[in-house]
Amino acid sequence: MECLYFFISIELRESLRQFFSEQTQVYLDEEIRAYVEPIQNGQLEQDGLIDQWLKTFQECKSYTRIQPVTDEDLFSNIYHSVLLTDRYEDLLLLEVKYQDEIKDLLNDRDKQIQELDTKHSREMQDVVNEPTNKYPDVYVRNVAQKHMEDKQLVEGKWNSEIISVKERQKQEFKNYVMQLSLQNQLNQSLQANKIRRKRNTNSLVLSVDESTTRRLETSYTVQLGAQLKSMHNLRLIRCDILEFCRLKTYKKGNQVFFEPQRLQTLMSLFSNSLSGVVLLVQKRSLLKADMKEEFGSVCERSTDFHFPSYEQQMATIDDCIEQANQQRTVTSSSSAQISQSNSNADLQSINSKHSASDEDRKLCSVGDFYVTKHSNLSEIHLALHLVVDDSLKSSDITSRHPTILGLRNILKACCRHDVTTLTLPILLTHEMTEEMTIAWVMKRTELVLKCLKGFMMEMATWGTNKCTTIQLIVPKSLLEQTFYSMADLLPTIFRESRTVTLNI
Repeated sequence: MECLYFFISIELRESLRQFFSEQTQVYLDEEIRAYVEPIQNGQLEQDGLIDQWLKTFQECKSYTRIQPVTDEDLFSNIYHSVLLTDRYEDLLLLEVKYQDEIKDLLNDRDKQIQELDTKHSREMQDVVNEPTNKYPDVYVRNVAQKHMEDKQLVEGKWNSEIISVKERQKQEFKNYVMQLSLQNQLNQSLQANKIRRKRNTNSLVLSVDESTTRRLETSYTVQLGAQLKSMHNLRLIRCDILEFCRLKTYKKGNQVFFEPQRLQTLMSLFSNSLSGVVLLVQKRSLLKADMKEEFGSVCERSTDFHFPSYEQQMATIDDCIEQANQQRTVTSSSSAQISQSNSNADLQSINSKHSASDEDRKLCSVGDFYVTKHSNLSEIHLALHLVVDDSLKSSDITSRHPTILGLRNILKACCRHDVTTLTLPILLTHEMTEEMTIAWVMKRTELVLKCLKGFMMEMATWGTNKCTTIQLIVPKSLLEQTFYSMADLLPTIFRESRTVTLNI
């Protein structure tokens, strides 16, 4: 090729490519014809062909690992089948009964802890108000330590009791579901009516709580892609993001008002149409009441009958985080030692870097996310906790920021695991602060929407299922005028689907 002229080399390459393509197609046609013609002419016996395919299938099956059916899988199928029958009201009323029991326990716990804090505060105030020479510093420290130990003892007692009650409720709920399933299979109507009279002292009403404030929201149907088009629903909503998690069941007399969204969430719990919410958690939280603590208190208000509790899942996640950080340290140290020179100064800088990172071995990096699954929330099946830091308060972040890349990874995980509805904070914050001006809000909205559009266009390469509905949440304290400005910005970035009017 090197001795040929340039224009001859180009034509030769094109001729060889076309020749190989044609001959390959000819070879494949002959191979297929050799297999198909005996079948068409009746020269091949069907029994022999069936035996050959059966032998091949058995050989492939021998290399396949069959997953055993677990008790959780069996219970999920039975629960879903019972929920689709007319006995779903019994399950919902039993769930409300258990919620009230947990609510009473939590109220008693909080009341006793509050009384204990008041008592400790009064005792400490008496000690502080005394002359300095009466009580030495050691005595004051001992008093403070005793107060802390007393509070931990009371909290541990109540938490142990709450965990015990939840485990009992979980077992009773499973037994009742299995009993209902057996009754449906045996069709024992008389026995079913007896249980219904015993359980249904209250009547169930599917209704929306009118006392809750209405959300300010607007919806769009957008199209993405030039040739392979896909439809998506976008909703811009001003509300507290935890409203999608809090249960809104309430009673009036003998009537129990149950939100319809909760029933829909239960019916789609074991389906390929899941709902997820993105919660922003700080890498280092200096505040006690952050999003992680608030979400934990919401999950604590009721029993999860299908999955481990939020505390158990977080304990497992903490172990996984430590293992992942150790693996990252090993990988980064090996790559750094290969890329860096072998000078003493470089080795010292590498060692100091690794020793400093040992303090963060139990913390996630910015942009990481972990997932918890729940069956006791209002409209959510999955909570995707995205780790962020204070750099999001700046107006100079770009599309390469770790939090933006974390959103991309979240969308990718949703497409691969049947999460079709995703709720996320569009401003990458759950509350407004003083530095978040109107210009800051509009700039952040434009950045997130453009990045989100690019990520959504990549969905076709990530999996068969797509996030068809994405809910964009803004804080409740956002001004109404700013909300409508954001609503006007969205159609300039996404192309809305056009309706066709037929004149008949």
